[in-house]
Amino acid sequence: MNRPQFPTTPESTPNTTPESPTQDSLESLIQSAVADGFAQLRKELTPPPRRFTNPIDPDDTASDTFSIPATVKRYSSLKNFTGQNADEKAYRFGMFCLGVYGKKQGIEFCLKNNIPLIAGTGDIQTKTSHENVNTSSGFLVPDEFQNDLIDLRETFGVFRQNAKVVPMASDTRSDPRRVNGVTAYFVGESQAATLSDKSWDRVRLTAKKLMVLTKYSNELNEDAVLNIGDDLAGEIAYAFALKEDQCGFNGDGSATYGGITGVVQKLLSVDPNPANILGITGSSGTGYASTYNSITLADFNRLVASLPEYADVPGKAKFYCSKLFWGSVMMRIATAAGGNRVSQIINTENKKSFLGYDVVITQVLPKVPAINQVACLFGNLAMAARLGDRRQTTIQMSEHALNAFEQDEVVIRGTERFDIVVHDVGDPAPSAGPARSAQAGNVAGPIVGLITGAS
Repeated sequence: MNRPQFPTTPESTPNTTPESPTQDSLESLIQSAVADGFAQLRKELTPPPRRFTNPIDPDDTASDTFSIPATVKRYSSLKNFTGQNADEKAYRFGMFCLGVYGKKQGIEFCLKNNIPLIAGTGDIQTKTSHENVNTSSGFLVPDEFQNDLIDLRETFGVFRQNAKVVPMASDTRSDPRRVNGVTAYFVGESQAATLSDKSWDRVRLTAKKLMVLTKYSNELNEDAVLNIGDDLAGEIAYAFALKEDQCGFNGDGSATYGGITGVVQKLLSVDPNPANILGITGSSGTGYASTYNSITLADFNRLVASLPEYADVPGKAKFYCSKLFWGSVMMRIATAAGGNRVSQIINTENKKSFLGYDVVITQVLPKVPAINQVACLFGNLAMAARLGDRRQTTIQMSEHALNAFEQDEVVIRGTERFDIVVHDVGDPAPSAGPARSAQAGNVAGPIVGLITGAS
């Protein structure tokens, strides 16, 4: 059946002309419009590019880049500052020292390069009109140099590298320490359980002031400041690191060590008789008044065996001894063990290790044989001791202290504040006294020692 044909009008014509978009093209148009809208919005919200202009007075604003003046002389290679920017760091530290001394060029350099000259009282040094301006409280070392000094102390200092270092926001810090945990008990039917509680004590750190004094020629000047800064940083850092090692390992609680008791004395104080101390291993043989030759491999095996398993953390458990002990005892035992070719002994990489553990050399431990001497330590120092770091290093200079005026010298004083607490060295033998272990089920602590014989 043929349907009647009706005339068409422009209003009833389907929307299929080339000038009119299809459904697909309409969606594309909408998506394009939305994308253009978001692009414009992002453009409007994006801040304009930062433009840098030269300051009107270059002396009032620090430059974005820093370079050492051509007049600066290098009298020797740098020994302490290292890395890509070693020269710049040494020079900036030297200029900071000139500013502390009150030299006009040093003060102006610090002000221009945003190096704060902050006195220990909190006052900021802004005077640039005359030299020899100083303060009785010294100047705080800025953070950029403080980090360098800490790196140098860690390079020189064994104890700081391996103990647990905790920041001290004030002169004292007290941290809880777990002494014993809960205990599991068997119970019968309808019987009450036995109550057990964790027990805690506290590790208390009290910052102590450490000071170093050194002299320099009064002819401090800008052209030699590169080596002055390098030498000063090294001397101050080395002195601090040496004292920290002496206190941490050998401190006996006297004023010489700032009241700090180190690892060796802590171990020996567990019981008057070293044979009763679980953290002390007695060495074999005799003749220790003159030589370590009686120490055997079996002695080291017993020393390693005495360390609790919780402290035997890979990379953390280490031997600590002097270079003489390493060379005359450990290397002697290793080379005598056999199985090595001459080429292996000669060409072995210079990494000190023994029985699979790293050996850390610290020259504050015994370098001369003696009887009843803790000659070598082994264990996890981070679990046994804490070093509280107040990080308030200050530097001060004087032309009058220690006859400096008569000798045309300047006395430089550096100070730091820290404390060391050795809090875990284990217990005496069960028959010698009550157990006081910080780790349930263990009697030796996380650091143990090898002691020479009594003859």
